[in-house]
Amino acid sequence: MLLAVNLRLDANFDSNFRLADLITIMNGVCGTLSILSSAQYLILSSNKPAPPSEEAMGWLYFAHLLPVLGFGFDALDGKVARWRGGGSMLGQEMDSLADLVSFGVAPATLAFTLGLRTVLDQVALLLFVSGGLARLARFNATVALIPADASGKSKYFEGLPIPSSLFLTASMAFFVRNGWFAMGAAPNADVPFGRFTLWGTDGSGDIHGLAVIFALWAAAMVSKTLKVS
Repeated sequence: MLLAVNLRLDANFDSNFRLADLITIMNGVCGTLSILSSAQYLILSSNKPAPPSEEAMGWLYFAHLLPVLGFGFDALDGKVARWRGGGSMLGQEMDSLADLVSFGVAPATLAFTLGLRTVLDQVALLLFVSGGLARLARFNATVALIPADASGKSKYFEGLPIPSSLFLTASMAFFVRNGWFAMGAAPNADVPFGRFTLWGTDGSGDIHGLAVIFALWAAAMVSKTLKVS
């Protein structure tokens, strides 16, 4: 009976929100706002002559900035958790969910917004998000088995951590800055690395080189042989 009471108390303790958890939520808020900002850009620029309006471009740049802000909250919540005496299972799960939004779904939405819209492009983006989801789930399941340093931080990660997608987000912001993306009704505007036809003439077999990079990124995230310190 005493053991059951202790287990219930521990469960209640773990289910309480902490300061670090509130910071983690802000990471997820940034990712969600990035997705909504991409949608706002599409609303303002859809079926209109290029270039997009200044207002539309403002939303697009804001969508690129928000995952970076999310990463700031992601880094801060771990420091606050250690300062407050350690994290919790609730915080660990929340961190993974927020990371999936900010560093998985938000970059994929940005890529779609910039022009990765063929069927195969979207398959590649789905692989990217799924790879990030699998990477986060595996980390949560195996983190206790990975060697840690004196501070309790894991010495290495199996697979590419999902926040590494900020490199893709920064690259896409650079493309936007140089006008290398699908801009409204502009006939020749497209993302870098070209568009390739694998089969057919109706576009169903087309894929962008940038979409292939997203798919390769997914493979790197779920790799068990790739260890990142």
